[in-house]
Amino acid sequence: MKSIAEYVQSGISTLADLQDALQIAMQLEFSTIPPYLCAQWSIDNNGDPSNVAGLIANIVIQEMLHFALAGNMLNAIGRTPSIANAAFIPTYPTHTLPGGIRLRHEVDLRPLSQAQLEVFEEIEKPEFPPAALTLTKRPATIGAFYDTIAAGFNTVRPSINPQAHFVTITEMAPPFGPISDPKNGQILTLADAQAAIMRIKQEGEGTRGDPDQPDDVANDQTFAHYYVFKEISEGKKLQRQPNGRWAFSGAAITFPTVHPFAKSTVIPDPSGAFNQTLAALLTELQTCWTAGAQPSFGDMDDLQAAGVALIQQRIQPGFRWPASARWPL
Repeated sequence: MKSIAEYVQSGISTLADLQDALQIAMQLEFSTIPPYLCAQWSIDNNGDPSNVAGLIANIVIQEMLHFALAGNMLNAIGRTPSIANAAFIPTYPTHTLPGGIRLRHEVDLRPLSQAQLEVFEEIEKPEFPPAALTLTKRPATIGAFYDTIAAGFNTVRPSINPQAHFVTITEMAPPFGPISDPKNGQILTLADAQAAIMRIKQEGEGTRGDPDQPDDVANDQTFAHYYVFKEISEGKKLQRQPNGRWAFSGAAITFPTVHPFAKSTVIPDPSGAFNQTLAALLTELQTCWTAGAQPSFGDMDDLQAAGVALIQQRIQPGFRWPASARWPL
């Protein structure tokens, strides 16, 4: 499978490449979720007056939505997403995101801290060019990758299967409020695919422009992920100035109390049950694309409960595919 740099440099001109690129996009979106969840789960609910945990939780939900939209696009053009297996889950720590995106900071499963926020900001920084990728054409950013996928849809013009199973994205919203999407994440036309790609770019890593000046802001409360993490880091909300520019000069954000944790060396692995729940969740999601049954998300609640319990024991949640998984898909 090609790297993101190769896709950006050469473009997408075949159905197989478009399918491969969407599978990478799913891995890329998923790869951010375990670090973000560990940071969220490390926050002490009684020491979080600014609800930083809620801010990060909303980012996680959007990453899950982007992951689901990429899967819906992939299934609609004839390939079943492959997520319920060990190869899909990144190994942490890592300096390289799926598709060969090389980062200066190490991505690992750690408690929330200023250092961890710097990692998250690098991941989400608008149109950041990975340091290890030097191209003669447009830099191989995450935003450029999604632009390449969008162009690939226009070039390949794949047949869209209107009967393809899809993850209903409004089902992923609770308890964070409703999601406005008239088609509920279903991809019925090439225009639907383009709209899904634009949504992923605007909400997530692919926004363009000056990293200090957000664009594509629907209103004064809606920012791409980079700016939310930057607000937490700066300890101030973004506020529009009289001259129309933005500054971190709004309401104060208090950094929360955090539970420390570290990777366990105990045998048997105390994350065993947690990893089994993760495998069940990924299998349930994959079944959405193979059989159409929508997930109950009880496994997501169970995963959070197990993760929080481990962190409160100062143990890092594993986020690994278990060797004894009952779902070898």
